[in-house]
Amino acid sequence: MQRVAGAASAIMVLVLSGFLSVPYLGIGSAMAQTTAYVSDELEITLRSGEGNQFRIVRMLPSGAEVEVLARGDGWTQVRAGGDTGWVLSRHLQPEPAARTRLDEALDSAERLRTDNRQLSRQLDEAREALETLSARNDMLEEENLRMQQRLEEAGEGLRLADQNQDLRKQVVDLEREVQDLARENRRIGERDRQEWFLAGAGVIAMGMLIGILVTRIRWRRRDSWSNL
Repeated sequence: MQRVAGAASAIMVLVLSGFLSVPYLGIGSAMAQTTAYVSDELEITLRSGEGNQFRIVRMLPSGAEVEVLARGDGWTQVRAGGDTGWVLSRHLQPEPAARTRLDEALDSAERLRTDNRQLSRQLDEAREALETLSARNDMLEEENLRMQQRLEEAGEGLRLADQNQDLRKQVVDLEREVQDLARENRRIGERDRQEWFLAGAGVIAMGMLIGILVTRIRWRRRDSWSNL
């Protein structure tokens, strides 16, 4: 919208400059300006000589571009579209006519309006694309959070699996220790039974030996008493 407003301001300046412009007047024969434009008139005459008494070669429309060839007393020799002739100097100006500039400014303003509409559409499309990308980004962030949660859960599961494996190993080790202790207990029990058996046998043998000795002692005493 600022570009359109600027173009409108330029149009007003061009219109005012057209009304305030000084007519193109040539002084001397030096050709500093080789291009001129027909002033803001309906049409002007291109004559074969310097004066209204010369025949009209053709009519030049407002805003027509001509090539300046020479300058005379109030008249300027020009070439336009292959024709050469003389026109009144006051009908020429160094810049295009205000109407031509106005048309160009209007065309420029229309192009600016068209560009503005295109830019507005592009801006709307860019906003829609941004909203789509923003929504997509939100979805990706949510998916990322879900994946992180899954990874954390998977990591917790792996840690639990490792702990379970360690516990299983500890159970196996404890079972082996229990089995070793049971075997050791059996060996100790068998040894104790053997020792008790041997001890009992020794006691019995000792008792038998004592009994035999006591019996002999008694027999000896009887023999000694009988001899008395």
